[in-house]
Amino acid sequence: MPEALPFIGREKERQRLGAAARHRHSLLVLGAAGMGKTRLISEAIPPDEALYARGEPSLHRLLVALARAMIAAKHAAFLDRARPPANVEAWLGGQPSIHLKGLLWNALQAAPALVILDGITGAGFPTYRFLQRLYHMPGMALLASARDRVSLGALGRLFWHPAGTVNLSPLSEREAEHLFESAADRYQLRTLDLGDFREKVLESAGGKPGQIIEMCRMAAQPQYHSGRYIKFSPLRIDTVIKFGF
Repeated sequence: MPEALPFIGREKERQRLGAAARHRHSLLVLGAAGMGKTRLISEAIPPDEALYARGEPSLHRLLVALARAMIAAKHAAFLDRARPPANVEAWLGGQPSIHLKGLLWNALQAAPALVILDGITGAGFPTYRFLQRLYHMPGMALLASARDRVSLGALGRLFWHPAGTVNLSPLSEREAEHLFESAADRYQLRTLDLGDFREKVLESAGGKPGQIIEMCRMAAQPQYHSGRYIKFSPLRIDTVIKFGF
């Protein structure tokens, strides 16, 4: 099994997220698609130290995701109140939002936790009102990520202060080149002609680590090969579609 790619750059940001987690300070991470928000969060905060949920488009789906995370984490206060059966997914599918809200609020008030909301897009006011209560609970903290402030939707009312925001910048040219070479090794691209491909990847990615990694990963697939040449144009189109920009 090839080694995982190294975490390059972002050391100050990683330290800041780690400190926020330890001291239970809420924080917002902003960065364009492929800027490395999810990887930064995973590097800064061990999975067993937080309740992780993707940013869901509706309150009900967010409630289900948080309940699922609490069950997976064996959150005792939640399990004591909810008593979910062995078939967790069937149980979650039958829970109304008002019941889940009460379970989550009461359990987290009894045993506060760090909640990670990764990839928020277009949150509405019901989601804002639910998370506002968590945000102000003693011992609770929310760590959220989004592409920009517009993506936050109504949650911009919670994460409004610049001092509580980490804005991710592109990697430096040297860091981007280092990541490309590591990804080329990770995905075994050395038998291919990387000269022109390297230049196009670094230029089009603009220092976004997720895009560099994804283009190198896709370049290992035969449908993008023409002999030793990598067909960059279709590969780039598929990358754009994946990241949604």
